[in-house]
Amino acid sequence: MDLHVGNPVVRGALTLFPVFNGGAVRGRGYDLGGSLRVAERAGTPVVDQLVVMNRGPRPALLTEGELLTGGWQNRVVTRSALVGAGRSAVVAVRCVEAQRWSGGTEHARDGERAPVAVRAATADQAAVWRRVAGYGAGATGSFQDAARDRRARARRLVGDLAPLPFQCGVLAGVAGHPLLLEVFDSPRTLAAAWDGLVAGTAVDAVGADPVVTPGLRARRFVVQLAAVPTAPVSGGGEGTAFAGATAAARLSSLSWRGRAVVTVATNPAHPLVVAA
Repeated sequence: MDLHVGNPVVRGALTLFPVFNGGAVRGRGYDLGGSLRVAERAGTPVVDQLVVMNRGPRPALLTEGELLTGGWQNRVVTRSALVGAGRSAVVAVRCVEAQRWSGGTEHARDGERAPVAVRAATADQAAVWRRVAGYGAGATGSFQDAARDRRARARRLVGDLAPLPFQCGVLAGVAGHPLLLEVFDSPRTLAAAWDGLVAGTAVDAVGADPVVTPGLRARRFVVQLAAVPTAPVSGGGEGTAFAGATAAARLSSLSWRGRAVVTVATNPAHPLVVAA
């Protein structure tokens, strides 16, 4: 990956570094998911699976960490997928609403993202529920209700921020340490994902120690990604999903047409990830 980390913006415990992608493309060849219909599996719904149909003329991207509301319970997408034009795909999800198992068929999408602490726990459904419960209480145990106040505070914290020209990604540090890197193959993709991605990351910065994450730590984290071995995993749709981990980073990516469409890395040693 040819990534370049710029100078950060600091908001309390949250340090946001712009990331520029030397492999960025002008023409993406895919859309950002406005044509996607997300629904429960026909017959008997399955907690960790949803069906996504693309009604548009080009492949459409569904991104890791996106929150989906409705259906039989609210979910979070656990792996990015590219759904082919006129095709459907089964995508991997986790439940973020422990006390509801009924309702309609379809899910609404509003661009909201789960915080990194929730995303980091998605290898285990019970761990996701425990993490969601840590944000507070709600009638059905949903993340959206439990974290309502913190989500509002997070949006106020970062609501005036916008990506820089040519910026393709973000490296977020919380309370002095790198937490999340998310980078796309196009500035247009980041611009579309920006509000949900940045606000979701800010949720766990609300109330944390207001310690700035040093640029040296952020850039060292990016350098360490080159040493993470990855292997293909299922669930990328038209693209190929990869995942891997070392003591320094957990890495996932979605490749298509010979390039990484989206790459996500988390710091497994960060207290927010360890706690998850």
